[in-house]
Amino acid sequence: MMDLSFLYQAPEQESHKAIFLIHGYGSSDKDLFQFAPHLPKDYHIFSLRGPYTLGYEQFAWYAIHFDENQKKFNDLDQARSSLNAIKAFIDTEKEKLKLHHIDLMGFSQGCILSLALALNHPGCFNRVAGLSGYLNLEMLEHAEAIEKQTTAFFLSHGLEDAVIPFTWAQETRDLLLKHDLNVAWHEYPTGHTVSYDNFKDLITFLSVQV
Repeated sequence: MMDLSFLYQAPEQESHKAIFLIHGYGSSDKDLFQFAPHLPKDYHIFSLRGPYTLGYEQFAWYAIHFDENQKKFNDLDQARSSLNAIKAFIDTEKEKLKLHHIDLMGFSQGCILSLALALNHPGCFNRVAGLSGYLNLEMLEHAEAIEKQTTAFFLSHGLEDAVIPFTWAQETRDLLLKHDLNVAWHEYPTGHTVSYDNFKDLITFLSVQV
């Protein structure tokens, strides 16, 4: 099992809540960790770094390949290894800190993994904030993985996203709603980014006591 590097911010008081941040392709653990000062003060905050190095301060959770027709293919073996590594990391911290409330936040590739983690492990996560991503069904362990979910989902996407099509996010939203999952959907007139309005809505979602 691979070891993951991470950044950590402690809560202001004793807490059994945590949020795990999962960055996008070509980014690093420093990216989403910029949100840490604005997140609820009663969280342990972990920002994880992808295990595959692309360049200086550039990391990924799995490789993305393009063929001669510019069709994109994901390295699913690497993706599954990363899913297992993230889950193992979370399980270790859960036991160490006696966590009873665990949230996930992922952007782009990190969103894809966050959704797969939550659906593969029903009841493990309280809330998932999926930013500018979608659900890759090939990463689900079982056909019925979407069933029996109690997790609350925050899904946001930019209408002008040129990296991950807006329609992919819509399809994810519709699939989760079809299975009567708790989904808060937000769309913005932006590209592949987290806008100010997106960030405000995200903080509101995470600040609600559950």
